[in-house]
Amino acid sequence: MKMKPCILWVCLLAVLAACAAPAEQELTETEGRLLLAENGTALLVTEDGMPMTLSVQAEGNDPWAGYHSGDRVRVTHDGVSETYPLQTGVYDWERLEEGAMEDVPEETITALEELGWDFGREAHAPAAEPQTVADPVTGYCGNTVTEVTLDGKTWSFWGSDSVTLTDIVINLAYDSGSVCRCLPEFTVDTEFGGGYGVNLTESYVRCEAGQAALTAEQTEAIRDIVERNCQ
Repeated sequence: MKMKPCILWVCLLAVLAACAAPAEQELTETEGRLLLAENGTALLVTEDGMPMTLSVQAEGNDPWAGYHSGDRVRVTHDGVSETYPLQTGVYDWERLEEGAMEDVPEETITALEELGWDFGREAHAPAAEPQTVADPVTGYCGNTVTEVTLDGKTWSFWGSDSVTLTDIVINLAYDSGSVCRCLPEFTVDTEFGGGYGVNLTESYVRCEAGQAALTAEQTEAIRDIVERNCQ
């Protein structure tokens, strides 16, 4: 029995379509350290130090909000391009543990920076001059109490150390546009305001008003105060 020409064409087109249809992309899970660039690009640094840019294949304003460079993550992704850094599309991700920039291999960061990548490390240089507001708050005495919360414990103290630390944190000129992604190392609460996040490694203080850089002298003064009073 002969098939009609139109039926033959339909069958032929179906066969061609089936042959041309791409196979379903297999997804892979990879773990590593997250590395967030200043331009908004996220990279995953694998166990062997290889960086891989992550192109999120999902809707959302900022898929990495709340994440920080150095966080250990697991990503579900598709194929990987043979470039440097590697490139892949990401469909799912999970933070396994919090981390810091120091947890990312230094040689990987340096290699990327030599290619023009910016991870904001220069932004944490100590300030050359004190970033003090034009009209600093004054008039309190040594009886003012300051609290420092470090590693889940809180210490309260007063006297000259309390006055010095209060002077520094409440009188900085905070800038809402200079807030970085790295986490504070401890918090300071004073009788004149609280919630000051301090990172001595990166020489900054952060609060609701923004972030301000510390001078090397201020950083060392705060470190001495914490060592004396938070034991």
